[in-house]
Amino acid sequence: MRAAIVALSCLLSLPAAAAGPFGKIVVGNWSGGTFTNDQTGAFSHCAVSARYKSGVTMLTSVTAQFSWLLGFSKPEWKLRTGETLKLQLVFDRSSTIDVTANIKSPTLVTIAMPAQSALINAFRQGRYLELVANDARYTFALTSTGEMLPALVECVKQSANVRGPVTPGAPGAPAQAQTPQPTEQERAARAEKKALLEKTRDLIRTKMLACIGREGATMLLTDEKAEVVAKAAMLFCKGDVDALTNATIEIIENEDGRPANRSAVRDAAEKRVQEVVTAHVIRSRGDMIGKGQRQDAPAPNRPTDSGSRPSQSL
Repeated sequence: MRAAIVALSCLLSLPAAAAGPFGKIVVGNWSGGTFTNDQTGAFSHCAVSARYKSGVTMLTSVTAQFSWLLGFSKPEWKLRTGETLKLQLVFDRSSTIDVTANIKSPTLVTIAMPAQSALINAFRQGRYLELVANDARYTFALTSTGEMLPALVECVKQSANVRGPVTPGAPGAPAQAQTPQPTEQERAARAEKKALLEKTRDLIRTKMLACIGREGATMLLTDEKAEVVAKAAMLFCKGDVDALTNATIEIIENEDGRPANRSAVRDAAEKRVQEVVTAHVIRSRGDMIGKGQRQDAPAPNRPTDSGSRPSQSL
């Protein structure tokens, strides 16, 4: 995992370093987030990675100017940094694209992927990708790339104002003023405010769960997943849900080290509220089972995908 994060941070930033990830992107087997420039603290790029059984991690990133890169990393590689490498990318064993990769580090290569190119279209629509370099061949299942690429675009739109840490003494880094420590009086005031906010939040949460208990009772008897039932029930009690979300936002913003991005704060608050409702649904179902009011039915057998897959895939 640590190697993947380092590769993600280096994907667009060498020789400068990058900090992150901030926030989180999870789409299928891809995960990553927002990265910032170590020298200025400004937003640098959004990137995700997926690790395969071959030991190779595939990476994708995009900058604020929507410059795309495709990358491959493997800890065992011993490449010569600064040189280039001729590669072939074979999509679905039918379409071959010759590319020139830049060696960013002994274990990382990157390939430019222009926004309107045949390469990014094949990457978005393909099912499998083979990376061919001399006698080496690696195969990847292109899982969820059609959803992952728009998620990276949305990440860029949401991350323009994200500010990351600046490494003291780095070239181009602004002088860092020492952050004043809060006084005892300020800490006491913050603690008092937090206690009041949490009391208000708890009252709102009780009211919201009572509403969901009334409006979502019939949905508890279905076989839908708890997360699905929670989302549906929340629609019937939207006023209470919004009130709890706003109360949670106030609590998060009152905490030390809150995100610099308001949208990130709201995302975190909405996630907390949904987790509360989902836990309530699971607990309510458990109570119903315990009282004999609900009989569990065996889960239907789900058909398995019998389609052929390459030997090296997730």
